[in-house]
Amino acid sequence: MIGGPAPPGGSTKPDRKLIRLIVRSHHFCDKLIHSRGEQLANLAQREELCGSYYTRLVRLSYLAPDSTRAILDGHQPRDLTAEKLLSHSRLPLSSPEQRRILGFT
Repeated sequence: MIGGPAPPGGSTKPDRKLIRLIVRSHHFCDKLIHSRGEQLANLAQREELCGSYYTRLVRLSYLAPDSTRAILDGHQPRDLTAEKLLSHSRLPLSSPEQRRILGFT
């Protein structure tokens, strides 16, 4: 198989909502990094989002690179949805812990 087999219990089909969430998280993180000290609330308001949602999205940009790649390739756990990922926005920075919590292991 091109790209290898899906992980046990994983999907082999990209989830558009999950991919969109990952892309948005990196987009908003980039905006925050390049904001030159602008308050997060102002950045969120400009995007017509509440500050807490904007913060949750930015935190998702720190998802482990291999987990991000798996999502983009459609190899995420079957039960991992955009809603579930967003609800885990306070994931630990430890990649092994992230994988365990999200069901990648």
